[in-house]
Amino acid sequence: MSHSANGPGCKLPMLFSPRTSLLAAFLFLCCISASGQILNVEKARVEKDSSGYFTGKLGLNLNLFNRATGHEGATDHYIGLTGSGNIGYVSENTTYLLLGSYNYVRLRGATQIETGYVHGRVTFNRKERLSYEAYAQAQYDYNRGLELRVLGGAGIRYALVQKENIRVHLGTGAMFEHERWHNLEEDRYIMKDIPKLSNYASVRLPLNPFLELNTIHYYQVGYDQPAGMTRHRFSGDISIVAKINNRFQLTTNYSHTYENRPIVPIPNYLYSLTNGIQLSF
Repeated sequence: MSHSANGPGCKLPMLFSPRTSLLAAFLFLCCISASGQILNVEKARVEKDSSGYFTGKLGLNLNLFNRATGHEGATDHYIGLTGSGNIGYVSENTTYLLLGSYNYVRLRGATQIETGYVHGRVTFNRKERLSYEAYAQAQYDYNRGLELRVLGGAGIRYALVQKENIRVHLGTGAMFEHERWHNLEEDRYIMKDIPKLSNYASVRLPLNPFLELNTIHYYQVGYDQPAGMTRHRFSGDISIVAKINNRFQLTTNYSHTYENRPIVPIPNYLYSLTNGIQLSF
């Protein structure tokens, strides 16, 4: 999978009317507004009381359009692809989740965004007010310089509010994070191994039978001993899911991340806004 910023031109036919192209341009801008990846595990959790079954969701956004460059007969071509999915198995007392996401944007013949992650999580004593979690994750974000991030951790999860019309959970635990960054300005690589404390608060709020709000916010902090500094990361995700029927839903998702001391020269604050459709099974 190449992550070079240079490549051959992408040639696409004129597929859209001017009005459709404007809509595609809007969706494209939503997708490329930032490349931060915030994991909203709450969207994948299962709240049913039954057990012994598999469940999952799939989502896909595809944007293709072209635009005049100002030179006679010349156009730039754009491709945007975002895919995500999760699958879970629910036993009597344990939930197993596997989540993944891929985001790709190409314009002017060059890859502008290529990111992805895979995350696995196990929740023990899932029906109890106090439950336990263990998780592992692998992630990359080439165009920010994140060649690889792998982490693993464990912690506790507490159901602060557990009612039919609202669910609020708090979580805390320890994790270990290994990162490999490419400083694009200086063309050098930086390796980091940092133990961190990870905390989160989540809210799941059904607004009506057809609309649901999910939000989760993380605060992660660790001491970078070689650099002699503490690194803080605050991130959040807000998702609105509109039910079309039992299988299909429309989704709007806003995520953001703030890091006080990025390892390589990138903006401290990143955000993204996406719209799409997902399949539940």
